Amino acid sequence: MEIKAILVEDKSKIPAFLRSGFRVLFFAAGLGSSLLMLAWLLFFSGQINVEFNTHYWHAHEMIFGYTMAVIVGFLLTATQNWTKLKTTNGYPLLSLGVVWLIARVLLVMGNDYVFYQLIADLYFLVFSLLFITTPIIKAKNWQNLPIVFKLLTFTIADILFYFGILGYIENGQYLGIYIAFYTVVALILMMIRRLIPFFIENAVSKDTKLKNSKLLDFSSMVLFIVFAIDAIFFKTSITPISTLLLFIIHSIRMFYWYDSEIWNKPLLWGLYVAYGMINLAFLLTLINHFITLPINVAIHSFAMAIGLITLSMMSRISLGHTGRNVFVPPKALGAIFSMLVVAFIFRIIAVIFWNEYYQQFIIISQALWIIAFGLFVFIYSKMFFQKRVDGLFE
Repeated sequence: MEIKAILVEDKSKIPAFLRSGFRVLFFAAGLGSSLLMLAWLLFFSGQINVEFNTHYWHAHEMIFGYTMAVIVGFLLTATQNWTKLKTTNGYPLLSLGVVWLIARVLLVMGNDYVFYQLIADLYFLVFSLLFITTPIIKAKNWQNLPIVFKLLTFTIADILFYFGILGYIENGQYLGIYIAFYTVVALILMMIRRLIPFFIENAVSKDTKLKNSKLLDFSSMVLFIVFAIDAIFFKTSITPISTLLLFIIHSIRMFYWYDSEIWNKPLLWGLYVAYGMINLAFLLTLINHFITLPINVAIHSFAMAIGLITLSMMSRISLGHTGRNVFVPPKALGAIFSMLVVAFIFRIIAVIFWNEYYQQFIIISQALWIIAFGLFVFIYSKMFFQKRVDGLFE
């Protein structure tokens, strides 16, 4: 009894901010997303001129900076639920946040610091992999082992990116970015399959059981792998064929999962609309094979979907894991998610139909993104730094 009391006392000394991975990394992701997009706005508009390739920087930072912080924060929290084992907290968790920040700062200081950038990024990725894999293996939670392989893929992709900068691998930056990018989309599609039907069934007022299909699940997974490999390495006719089939599959899924009540609940419609953005990205990829669309609109349809999905997930997880009611989210969430939808309309739809205003539309989209994530940080910061409101210990 005395030993147990000492352990409880020691745990209670850990600041609330360092008790769970989502607290540190969702805070970093939200704040980082606004600041990284602000820097991109300044680079894109020519307000700040730098020597490094800002397009590769932007792509790398939104994937390995923002998105990886969200993914690791989510997985550290989810792994604890899956395995019933405590994931890292305290100073080891703080170290992840610190090296994440160091890597972000070094990357805007130019290519003279590439080696140090690589070390900081690898520290974050390798130790995140270790902290997530260890409880999965200890608990023999083998059904979630594919997550580990995706994290390993991110690590390899980041090495490719830096080796490309250093001149060791030709086209390394391109390969690193697109391998990681499509791995993010694959991970999100996997999580969507688990979460959207579950969330809708538990949130709508009527007794709803949404339809699913194992054939669609398997086909979606295989076709996406085929699509991603061809899109990255070969760019053959396989890409339009696979995207057509993926668009059909995910349209059927969206039909199966639709419920009119989602529009009253931002935490539901945010995920559903983002799923629609991913599906539109498949359609735009198909169209672009026959009609030349403005550069990267399909890629940014995926990217804006990633932004809305991750923001929706951070918003929900932060409520639930700080003891708050996920069915009564902050009222501002609807407006925040709507800003990202409007940002999507300017970045994708408006650019396609009124390409002569390309730069203006991009800047408007960037500004809306910055405001949306800034508001998220403003509203949610107190949740990250305060103890659970229900009095439970994490």
